[in-house]
Amino acid sequence: MYAFHREVHPPTGVEHCIYCHFFTQDQQNLVVAKGSELTVYSMITVDSNKPADKDSKPKQKLEQAASFRLYGQVMSMKTAQVTGSGRDALLLSFMNAKLSIVEYDPSMHDLKTVSMHYFEDDESKEGSFRNIHHPHVRVDPDQRCAIMLTYGYKLVVLPFRRDGLIEDLDKSLGSSRRGALMPSYTIKLNEMDEPINNILDIQFLHGYYEPTLLILYEPLRTWAGRVAVRQDTCAIVALSLNMAQKVHPIIWSQSSLPYDCQQVYPVPKPIGQFLVFTL
Repeated sequence: MYAFHREVHPPTGVEHCIYCHFFTQDQQNLVVAKGSELTVYSMITVDSNKPADKDSKPKQKLEQAASFRLYGQVMSMKTAQVTGSGRDALLLSFMNAKLSIVEYDPSMHDLKTVSMHYFEDDESKEGSFRNIHHPHVRVDPDQRCAIMLTYGYKLVVLPFRRDGLIEDLDKSLGSSRRGALMPSYTIKLNEMDEPINNILDIQFLHGYYEPTLLILYEPLRTWAGRVAVRQDTCAIVALSLNMAQKVHPIIWSQSSLPYDCQQVYPVPKPIGQFLVFTL
């Protein structure tokens, strides 16, 4: 391995972070991804010899609790409860189109692999030599499924086993396996009735009966030098995921958004809806 690459010093720049129940369901931890390294921090109370005031809060600080080395650079990181242990599992994506679901194992004080997914076969690549798009992972707020956007236009859906979904999905997918996840399937966004290309951001929305994705994309690209000719080039669509029937209708859409839209942020209940951020 060292003939190609050797890491002289561990990475220091933080690229992803998330707050979750990593060790136990009673304690939350800060999980930080720095290149190919995961670092877990716990919040502890600092003892002080000075008498504390009645209105003052005890001082706290972050303390490193664990560190794990990975065989690849983390491109995206999300959490979900998929095993019923009360702990949050980490969904980690890697180039070009790989996804690993890992969870803390207290018996070994190490990471345990729950599931691994690989979408780099010739059929998935469809002739592409190099993937320039990072694989983005998103998790449904109601913990019903997760998705990973690969190759810029392929949407991989990973249904979780949940009460009310297990029987329907087993029948429709013809599966008798018992695990944390159901078999995945792929949606080609550029082959829909209204093709979705040049995706800028993708997020799950709150408060829908079925998992619903909000996709921000740019059908016809433009740039700052053509603002006088073409400026409102972005659009958004809401895609509903029926995992039992493998159908994904567009329930509403909006076009003619500013060309400099960058990302969307779903707003939880009771407000709901979403925010669109521009430059």
